[in-house]
Amino acid sequence: MKKLLFCFIATLILTNILSAQKSNTRAEKILKPEINTAAIDSFEYSIKADISNKMISGGTYLLYEKGVIVASNTIGESDVSTHTPLKRNSFFRIQSMTKPIASLALLLLQEDGLIHMNDRLDKYLPDFANPVVLDRRDTLNGVVVLRTHPAKNHIFLRNLLTHTAGFPGGFSPNQKDLYAATYKDVTKYDLAHFCKELAKLPLDYEPGESWEYGQSTNVAARVIEIVTGMSFKDFLNKRIFGPMQMNDTKFHLDSIDASRHTTLYKLDEKGEMVMADPGNVSSVLISGPKIFTSASGGLISTIDDYLKFCTMILKNGKYGNKMIAKPETIALMKTDQLPSNINGSVTGNPDKGFTFGYQFTRREGNNSPLPEKSISWIGSNCTSFFIDPKREVIGIYLTQNENYGQIPSWENFYQWMMKAYK
Repeated sequence: MKKLLFCFIATLILTNILSAQKSNTRAEKILKPEINTAAIDSFEYSIKADISNKMISGGTYLLYEKGVIVASNTIGESDVSTHTPLKRNSFFRIQSMTKPIASLALLLLQEDGLIHMNDRLDKYLPDFANPVVLDRRDTLNGVVVLRTHPAKNHIFLRNLLTHTAGFPGGFSPNQKDLYAATYKDVTKYDLAHFCKELAKLPLDYEPGESWEYGQSTNVAARVIEIVTGMSFKDFLNKRIFGPMQMNDTKFHLDSIDASRHTTLYKLDEKGEMVMADPGNVSSVLISGPKIFTSASGGLISTIDDYLKFCTMILKNGKYGNKMIAKPETIALMKTDQLPSNINGSVTGNPDKGFTFGYQFTRREGNNSPLPEKSISWIGSNCTSFFIDPKREVIGIYLTQNENYGQIPSWENFYQWMMKAYK
């Protein structure tokens, strides 16, 4: 009898534990009844399909609304060869999602009265005093000859944060090869070297007259170093990461971080997923040179750390009881800074503008699933986020594959999130 009673009690306890675990798991995934659970389930199905089709190893996402995470889950593995589970606190290479953080850093100097967005760049970096604009490329006896003319416009600090300085970069239609030849191994050098070499290349267009996604945020970071006398990394730690306890956001990792690091993948010419950088101590972010602190795409972070930054932006500079930035500073990051005739989009989408740090949705439409006046950006290793100030909503999705634009769950993240909370 006692044995039967013991079994009954043990079974009851186990049932309650499993029920609580199921309840807690579901509570993390859906916290508000008005969320469209079908949309969330469909998005998760898309993640699982990408994993099944061997396009990604796993992914983590969250949807935040008015102070509460209303949907969240972590699916798949950190590394497919070791079958290491992906964790909520795994490190991701967030790439260009670094740019909003770096943009705020420069704006903080304006807040301090040390610079102004309408200052000329050559006031701080004389190497950019006499820029020239590329007219055409000729070939003479097998040698490329660049035909240029002196720029009629100056480069201002505001051009750095809106990608209107004219600098060539990896996406440059005219100088992609020259840019690649200039920076064969950028990780070996610091921001000072980066800017000195960039100043030797001609501009792709007149400053302020067009939008071209490039490396101008790195130049902004170098301005921070010149003005403050601090390294860019130290400035971020002092003014942003430290006060916000973003302890998992950094440029490089230590050996102790290896267990939380994710493996970066890419699709080869056959469309098969292969490793690009391991998520262990052999990763270039752990074993490689720790010199270049790229403001354009160098940070590693976790989904919860990046949420801290996004919520601070959503709340106009406030994080807990701390003011990281003034509301008027954050307003510059939520307001379109481009004239209406310039599009802030790599595809030339007229519905997109650009703030000091973010892509800005001018109009919601077929090509713009995000709500009007929302701000967003992506990372080239398949990371993505958006902030909708009006509805107080934030969405973040992190995975790790170099072939952005080819991963369906990443490509359709915005669309699914819009269906989830509308």
